[in-house]
Amino acid sequence: MAFYVLGLFLAALSGIGLMYFLARTWIFIPLFSAFAVVPAVFNIVTPGSELFALKIFGFPLAVTREGLILAARFVLRVAASVSFVVLLALSTKHDELLKALRSFGIPQIFVMTLGMAYRYIYMFAEIIGQTHTAIKSRVGSGIGHKKGRKLVAWSMANLWIRSYSMSSQVFSAMISRGYAGEPRTMQEFKTRPADWIFLAVAAMSLLLVLYKNYGN
Repeated sequence: MAFYVLGLFLAALSGIGLMYFLARTWIFIPLFSAFAVVPAVFNIVTPGSELFALKIFGFPLAVTREGLILAARFVLRVAASVSFVVLLALSTKHDELLKALRSFGIPQIFVMTLGMAYRYIYMFAEIIGQTHTAIKSRVGSGIGHKKGRKLVAWSMANLWIRSYSMSSQVFSAMISRGYAGEPRTMQEFKTRPADWIFLAVAAMSLLLVLYKNYGN
């Protein structure tokens, strides 16, 4: 819970709107984890103090206090993890993230592949949308299964050809603009006093968490 609140506090300090941040941290992953952990609240999975009983398809079940605590703790941990990842993505530029990965010794081929994939995702989405619109405007929706399979195969082949051609063009454009395999930014990384203070606070927080969980 403390780490999740810390994530919200850091998001506010970064100038990120609360509702904007919550919408991106609670979509899919934390909600999916909440559904996945539902069985843990029942007494057949987590025995303990029964809060209330109910019947599901005639089978008697009881929700336990220990089960609710376990489920809430799991969901909050997932939400805290996702919050920090989203906070990093929203508060740091993509090219600076790639440069930071190289600073940590991540192999160049991995960083380059990640950077290219990030750019291609949006291009692929645009190509797929244009292809779908073109097919729908020319063919419509009243087609048979056989013709539908042919259209799907044609769309996949067309997507492959266009994406391969675009990848070559994008890479050539990167080379012509001075790309030499290393992500570069206009801002040089320099360690400031605020960075050392943040690292010290983070290290102390980690030690406190470890002591609380394993010190006894």
